[in-house]
Amino acid sequence: MKLARRFFVGFALVGALAVLGWFSLPKPPLLDRISFSRRVYDRNGKLLCLTLSDDEKYRIFTPLERISPELIRATLAQEDRFFGKHVGVNPIALTRAAWHYSLGHSGRGGASTITMQLARIRFHLNSRTVAGKCTQIFRALELERHYTKSQLLEAYLNLAPYGGNIEGIGAASEIYFRKNPRKLTL
Repeated sequence: MKLARRFFVGFALVGALAVLGWFSLPKPPLLDRISFSRRVYDRNGKLLCLTLSDDEKYRIFTPLERISPELIRATLAQEDRFFGKHVGVNPIALTRAAWHYSLGHSGRGGASTITMQLARIRFHLNSRTVAGKCTQIFRALELERHYTKSQLLEAYLNLAPYGGNIEGIGAASEIYFRKNPRKLTL
């Protein structure tokens, strides 16, 4: 009986520490200190010039409400169909990926959620190592703790790589399709 009681007390203590740790996570920057490109249009609204950001990227900040709902749905379907249902990590996908890793099947699993991808991009993480993946998971939990799903999705869509030095749907839409991201279709 004493052993069961000690186990329960230990389990409760670990749980309380986890909750305390969760609420004490510091608020990480989301898009702070990220530079964006400048655009120059003619009087008819045609893009004449798009400058590079400070870090040599084409990146146009685009609020979530100015992005095509079809593109948002397609991104969620392709990258993280459970985005609205997890706290930054998908435990089932992580378990599957860990299993494949333990069997030596590298490159399989696709366990990174949109929030984890955002953490990797935002904090320049190498997620191909176990330590890097653990840091990515921690940072994803940190982001989820302090930001709404809409804020996270908006940041992801503004920082996601779209080939070469093009980042974010705003720049990709303008460069590849000469369209405002709101007008994109499937």
